[in-house]
Amino acid sequence: MKTYLIFRLTISLAAGILFANTYWTGNMTWQIGILWSLLLALGCLLRKPSYAGRWLFGAGTSCFMFLVGVLLTGHAWKEVEMDWSPSKQVYKGVLVESLVEKPKTFQCRVRTSGKEVLLYLPKDSLSVSLKPGDELLFRARIEENYARYLYYDGISGTAYVPANVWKKTESESLNDWKTSALRVREWLIGKYRQWGIGKEELPVLSALTLGYKGDLGKETRDAYSVAGIAHVLALSGMHIGIIWFLLRWLKGGLVIPLLWGFAFIVGLEPSVVRAVVMCMLMELGRLSGSKVFSMNTLSVAAFFMLLYNPFYLFDVGFQLSFVAVASILLFYPVLFPLFSFKNKWARWTWGILCVSMAAQLGTAPLVMYYFSNFSVYFLITNLAASVLVPFIIYGAILLMMTMFLPRLQHGVVVVLNGLVSGLNASAEWVSGLPHATFSFSVLNPLEIIVFYVMLGAWLMYGRTSRRKWLIRGLFLMACLLMLHFCLLLYCGK
Repeated sequence: MKTYLIFRLTISLAAGILFANTYWTGNMTWQIGILWSLLLALGCLLRKPSYAGRWLFGAGTSCFMFLVGVLLTGHAWKEVEMDWSPSKQVYKGVLVESLVEKPKTFQCRVRTSGKEVLLYLPKDSLSVSLKPGDELLFRARIEENYARYLYYDGISGTAYVPANVWKKTESESLNDWKTSALRVREWLIGKYRQWGIGKEELPVLSALTLGYKGDLGKETRDAYSVAGIAHVLALSGMHIGIIWFLLRWLKGGLVIPLLWGFAFIVGLEPSVVRAVVMCMLMELGRLSGSKVFSMNTLSVAAFFMLLYNPFYLFDVGFQLSFVAVASILLFYPVLFPLFSFKNKWARWTWGILCVSMAAQLGTAPLVMYYFSNFSVYFLITNLAASVLVPFIIYGAILLMMTMFLPRLQHGVVVVLNGLVSGLNASAEWVSGLPHATFSFSVLNPLEIIVFYVMLGAWLMYGRTSRRKWLIRGLFLMACLLMLHFCLLLYCGK
């Protein structure tokens, strides 16, 4: 059980975050009092190594982390909440991210009065030229947002600002590390265009390698979503893993700084940070001669990310990434031995399919919950993506390395355009197949839990061949379904 200590602490921390997010009252006095009491109690229990003492210490530690989650979430809410003036006021703020193009406006993320807000500016020659770090003077009535997903993203309010009530100030643009990194990203996107990356390929290449999705059209997004490979358009563990696999051949301690350098360039997005943390742990384990890629590695990454920002728990990408990796760790050892192949290419192909199936199996309940649809032909497109995406990423790196060798670079551009075009074509072809996706009514959280109970019971039976796990799973599922029907009958939900 010691092996899963971090996992248990992470679960307790997440439970505290979830509790506070649902029932938070804004008063932290009693939580702090209990927290100090628990800390003193745990200190006393360390002096009693008896069985009962160890059990109480474990329970007390879990309660301690639960309260830490409660307090962190309360603090995070206070950091985001803001009582904005009900009338129009003049504000001064700094643009902290690149513009996001909407049908009729540009969406700007601006830091003002110590908080971050979303401003919507009309499209014109002035707004299109704005860059991260630019200082804006504007008059608006900032509305408190009521969408929780905006709060989770650190957004305190929103406002529409007409063309005649804002201007860029004459002061020098802010040059902190984040704005500098975003400007490097914009420069690289401009270089992609200058070097000859095609009009259809540029948005996908920018999303795959730099995490910029502002130019992705709705048709492209829909095609990738229906085909079951929308995840490749968002920088995640897969992309960082591909880069890490290339960098790990470097000797010395260069790998970790280079990975964090890439994370800075793409703006330290949560999905990139958690992936870099996991790769960093694996790299440290590799350098020390041990194998650390396990549930503990995953738990450590999740634990420290939730300590840093408890709102990550409610980020869909965060949930999908960790569930996908956990599913691969748990289900791959069960799936891969089902068939054996003597041919190494057949074995390699089967391994890729097992990784994809394991990830899809684990994330299916969450996908169905959030998106109310499921891709039927995901194995086909994921197999194509698993082959093409690494070559696209390595091709982009080679493209940057050959910027002073124009003839060689031209050849790289031709190949890179072909690879991205092939990925687009595969997504469009699969999305056009009959019954490529099926939809259903919205599921509730309890039904999702039932799904995971079923998966967990099947997994434990597959690993141990003990029927008791199936019986336990069916019993728990029956209890959950009974609770579900009771809620429907008496509460109407």
